Amino acid sequence: MMYYEKYGENSDRIIMFLHGMNFVHCFNKQAAYFAKEYQVVVPHLPGFGRNSNDVFSAELAEKELAELAESFGRPVTIIGFSLGAQLCLPLICDHTELFTGAVMISPWLLKDNAEIEKLMKLQSDNEKNMRTGSLGLSVGLSKEERQEHREFCKSVSMKSILAAVDNGIVLEKYPQYSEVDKPMLAVCGMKDSVSIRKSTRMLSQKNPRCAYDMWDGAGHNIPYKFAPRLNKTIKEFMEKIY
Repeated sequence: MMYYEKYGENSDRIIMFLHGMNFVHCFNKQAAYFAKEYQVVVPHLPGFGRNSNDVFSAELAEKELAELAESFGRPVTIIGFSLGAQLCLPLICDHTELFTGAVMISPWLLKDNAEIEKLMKLQSDNEKNMRTGSLGLSVGLSKEERQEHREFCKSVSMKSILAAVDNGIVLEKYPQYSEVDKPMLAVCGMKDSVSIRKSTRMLSQKNPRCAYDMWDGAGHNIPYKFAPRLNKTIKEFMEKIY
């Protein structure tokens, strides 16, 4: 089974946070906040963090995340950012019974080949930066967390990074999404890419159970740069479920 971190064991209400590409620590501020009332689970996606021996694939990630969710013996709430938000889609569609609902932050689910190729080239050109872990300091990780983040970045393969970009998860592959009968929320920043903003709106248009919101001033940085507002948003979402 995939490696995961667990906090707040005293609750039978479970939140599973799915991190963004090559950034296992992106939900640190949410994990600490929600561990007071919930059991918090933070899996390391295949290809990243302590699971970097694997090469990322959406199929493997979906399989292992579904197995992990099922192992708890009760439905869990999934909250994903970027790559993690994309993975929420197959999980909530293919394994609906395992989840109480989903929050998708900056989901990229409407894609074209030109955009995928551009992003893959960008990641390849910036391979050195991807491995330095420089993001950790700018988002306020502790010294120990920054060191761990750097180690994780050094261990990830470019195959996993490129596979995470070209992961095949697109909204049109999941026509059953419109029938999902679970509360959902899609959130992005007004400074997110056009395709992410379109994806956020389309998730709501395709299923009335999915609310959506776009935040002024935010970009592809909501979990760590807008933590208080996101924590409040998630808390309100969870209170509707429980």
